[in-house]
Amino acid sequence: MTELCAELAALFPSGAVAAQLQGSTPPGHLSQDEIHAISHCSENRIRDFSAGRSCARRALKELGIEGFSLLPAKDRQPVWPAGVTGSITHTEGYTAAVVIRQGRVRCLGVDSELISSVHEGLWPRICTPAELEGLRGFASAGRDERAALIFAAKEAFYKSQFPLTGEWLGFADVAIELQEAPGGGGAFVVAPLRPLLLLRQHQPSLAGRFRRHGEFVTAGIALR
Repeated sequence: MTELCAELAALFPSGAVAAQLQGSTPPGHLSQDEIHAISHCSENRIRDFSAGRSCARRALKELGIEGFSLLPAKDRQPVWPAGVTGSITHTEGYTAAVVIRQGRVRCLGVDSELISSVHEGLWPRICTPAELEGLRGFASAGRDERAALIFAAKEAFYKSQFPLTGEWLGFADVAIELQEAPGGGGAFVVAPLRPLLLLRQHQPSLAGRFRRHGEFVTAGIALR
C-alpha cells in the first residue's frame, strides 16, 4: 500500500512531501498516457515505473495536484508539474518519491538501496580508493551498510544535479563523507573530485541526510 512517510520527508527542507511503497504496485494505477509511454519496455521496467508513479501520485496529491500523468522525458527523467520538482527511487522491495514546490529548492534527489545487495564485489565500482580504505577499517558487520550509504548518497546527488546541468557523473567523480547520528540516521557531505558543471553554474551546499529503515538505507539531498 502506498503511504505518506514523514521520516523520509524529514531528509529534505520544510515543505517536502514523501510517499513510499513496500512490495508490489496495486494494479490499474497508471493513466492511459503513462501506459502508452512505457508499453514498449520490459516487464521489470514497467513494474518499477508503476511503483514509482504510485508514490509520486500520492505525494503530489498532498500538494493539491491530482489527475496528472507523470510522463518520462527522452532521458527518462520524470516531467514534473509546473512549479514542482521531485525524485523517485526504487530498489528490490521498496519504492519512494519526494516532491516539493520549486520556490523552496531548485532540485532534489532521493535514492534507496537494499543493504544486502551492495555486496563487497560492487565496492570497487562504487567507491573511491579512499572510501574503500575507510570501509575496510570498519568492523565487518557494518561494512555493507556503510557501502550502501555511500552508494545511495552518490545516486541521490547525481539525480539532484542532472536536471540543472544535464551532466552525467561517474562514481569516481565525488566522494561521500558520512556523519553518523544516533537513532539510525545522519548527514553526508558531497566532496567533488573534479570540476563539476554544477559548481560553475551555482554554488549550492552539497550536503544531504540519510536514514536506515529495516533492510534499506535512503539518502536525500536538495539543491537550493
